[in-house]
Parts: sequence; C-alpha cells; structure tokens
Amino acid sequence: MGLIARELESDGISTVTLNLYLEIAQLVLPPRTVSVNFPFGAPFGDPNNKKLQLQVIKESLKMLEETEEKGKIKILNYDWREKIK
Repeated sequence: MGLIARELESDGISTVTLNLYLEIAQLVLPPRTVSVNFPFGAPFGDPNNKKLQLQVIKESLKMLEETEEKGKIKILNYDWREKIK
C-alpha cells in the first residue's frame, strides 16, 4: 500500500494509509501513516463500535489535512475490544 501511496502522491493526490503493523510502516514509509494495533479484518476497530471506528476515521482525515511531512507515522493508542458506549 505504501508504494501505491507514494505513486499517487507523485501525481499530486494526497494519501494517508492505515497500517496494522508499525514495523512494516517504518520499513516502507508511506507518505502519511496511521498505525493501529488491531487485528486483520478490523482496521477501524471493534465490530459494531461505531464510536471507536469514527475516531479512527477522524484521526486519519485529520492527519491527511494537517501533515505535509513525508514519511510521518501517527500511532493511535486505542484498545481492541473497547467497551461500546
């Protein structure tokens, strides 16, 4: 995904990637990365936890809007299986 993001950025299209493995993001260094410690199949958080999912989406869009530095990684410290409120 990081290689695709770099290609899109070279064409003037801003990107942010959502990564489940911080180590991979650090190796590939996409232009902007949000890293979460969630399992495959649920990159935005727990199923049916709309509040958490929306937080991850908002953080990703905020990074896209505010970060111009290439290779920036933002680590989100949300817990998997948070209580649904």
